[in-house]
Amino acid sequence: MTQSVPLTGRLSETPLLVLLRTLQHGRKTGILTVRRNDQTRLIYFKQGDMVFASSQYEDDRLGVMLLKEGKITYVQYETSSRVLNETKKKHGTILVEQGFLTPKELFQAVNAQVKEIILSLFTWLDGEYRFNEQKLPADEVSPLRISSGELIYEGIRQITDFARLCRLLPPFDTILRMSTDPRDLFQSVVVTPPERQLLMLIDGDRTIHDLLVAALLPTIHTLQLIYFLMAINIIQIKPTGDAEEHAGDSQRRHQLELEAFLAEAIKLKKSEDEKDGRVELFEIVGDKNVDTSPRAITLAYETLGEKDHYEVLGLARGASASEIKMAYFKLAKAYHPDRHYEPGMEAVHPMLVTLFDRLTQAYHVLSQEPIQRNNDEVKAVKKRAPSSGRSDESDEREEQAAEQCQRGEEALLAGNLKEAITCLELAVKQDDTKARYHALLGQALAHVPNRREDAKGELRLAIELDPYNADYHIVLGLLYLEMEAIGMALVQFEEALRWDPSNAKAKEQVEQIRDRYFPA
Repeated sequence: MTQSVPLTGRLSETPLLVLLRTLQHGRKTGILTVRRNDQTRLIYFKQGDMVFASSQYEDDRLGVMLLKEGKITYVQYETSSRVLNETKKKHGTILVEQGFLTPKELFQAVNAQVKEIILSLFTWLDGEYRFNEQKLPADEVSPLRISSGELIYEGIRQITDFARLCRLLPPFDTILRMSTDPRDLFQSVVVTPPERQLLMLIDGDRTIHDLLVAALLPTIHTLQLIYFLMAINIIQIKPTGDAEEHAGDSQRRHQLELEAFLAEAIKLKKSEDEKDGRVELFEIVGDKNVDTSPRAITLAYETLGEKDHYEVLGLARGASASEIKMAYFKLAKAYHPDRHYEPGMEAVHPMLVTLFDRLTQAYHVLSQEPIQRNNDEVKAVKKRAPSSGRSDESDEREEQAAEQCQRGEEALLAGNLKEAITCLELAVKQDDTKARYHALLGQALAHVPNRREDAKGELRLAIELDPYNADYHIVLGLLYLEMEAIGMALVQFEEALRWDPSNAKAKEQVEQIRDRYFPA
């Protein structure tokens, strides 16, 4: 279940990691201010990426950090500090002008300074925070070139308190499984072979306790790695009870197929690019053949609107399920925005965000059952050539469900709620794998005050089956508004904008909620 994370609060109530992930997934742009006692630190976000950080603490200043690390002498520090007071220029600029650092050394120093400021916050048990959405001061921000995944892992490695890690994790009898969300799976994460070995043990049956017993890593390291992988959602808690029962057969099959594929991706031999005994978390066959130069990314972005789902994935129409899956995994890993922070990629980074979302949408549509993704085509064929024989039971149930859905939708549009709910409940009963059926039923139930909880459940199921449909998020958001769950409503409207950035309805609702409930 999506939870609302307040943009103002305390780290003791909202852990830093949860806050960072919320801002990253929401693709927020603005400044996060964190205060504790006499220390204030700021993290700058651009479309969800941490691009800069600053601190008012004396030891976090660039000159002091360079002095402590032996990169400049005390005489150089004194000289540059004096010029700083006289001219008010940036300290880094003065160090280069004085010949104490080269431009390359300055860039490396600023990058290291920003990282240290962010990493130090992971050791804070408490502190006040506030996030303000705003445009960033371009002349003040020097972009940080490191993936969020790597930065977060380094931050978690700062947590060496065993008791604290145990509190941050769920109970040790919790069963873990791999995520199926490509936004999380293909982040840039470099690990050691023993760390990758731990991931191979996560099969949807083992508990956290089982992993601690079987891991080849020290216990504290294992806890850090599990917390990290859960925090960035590469692994997640396996649903139990009603949540598992409500998942349709096609959804369960997709989960199992994906877990099997990822298990093979983890088992692949060491990458040729391995450095210092570290390897990529996942290796997808052929992913290194994708051209990700700025020119190639720009061309792919500019021609995106001309392509259908198959062409986006570079496939011929009628490609098999395995071909669709392999093509998507290869391109998703290559185009994942979190993997491209090298110099020269700044201008195309927003294009990568759009490309990745479009690839995910194409994969989601093409990986559905053929009768669902080619509904119009199937209907046209049936009209031209009636079936020569009796369909099997499965086909009959799907046809009956589609007919009930159509009747229910027509009744809903006519304002006949009773008939609409009856028909749509029958449609869901006959075929519970169609997101649209659940969404329409949820929309109908939302009009009945004493059935709003049922409506919420149906809409959640629709989103689980089709998380990229902005309309489903908007309908659920409007229901949350009626139930006065403002934070939950805001999350749904923002998620709608994630998949449809130009959606006027979602934009309007986000602006109204922020103006009324979260004024700057």
